[in-house]
Amino acid sequence: MDAKELQKWQREKAKELFDYSHTLLEAAKKLSEHHLAEIEWGMKNALDSAKSAAKNDLAKLKDLQEEAAKETAKRAAAYQKKVKSVLKDLGEGAADETEKHLEKVRSSLVTWLEDAENKMPAHADKLSKVVHEMSVTGQNMFKEGRRIVNQVAETAEKSIDDLVKKSPTKKKSDES
Repeated sequence: MDAKELQKWQREKAKELFDYSHTLLEAAKKLSEHHLAEIEWGMKNALDSAKSAAKNDLAKLKDLQEEAAKETAKRAAAYQKKVKSVLKDLGEGAADETEKHLEKVRSSLVTWLEDAENKMPAHADKLSKVVHEMSVTGQNMFKEGRRIVNQVAETAEKSIDDLVKKSPTKKKSDES
């Protein structure tokens, strides 16, 4: 790799890092907007509860607490979905970038082997076939690993959702 190629590669890496830092900043912005909304809602709920307690209106206070508990559960589920979405987008982006880099490495390796074949005698073609097959197998393993990770994440998400759905009905039956 000569100096010009190295500089070009460094510029590409700097741009990729800048783009990725921008992506992370956007993810943090989305999550912090949700946190701010949660803080505002919590402050409003606390103010309403304090007013009811000051008026000694225990029935209204109990109603406010029950309503807040229901709203909190809904908001927590919405937040969980938002976080999952942001993390999934980040994960897919990172996996796409990794796959792109692996393809570049594989391509460079194949090019190098083709050049080496011309310079090496006799069994160079066998070596290049082995390395080529190994690189293709590695690329396929990465894709399969990515598929498996996504499948496991979806299964875990479904299990959590099922658990959350079962949990409130159990509490209701305990109260009866």
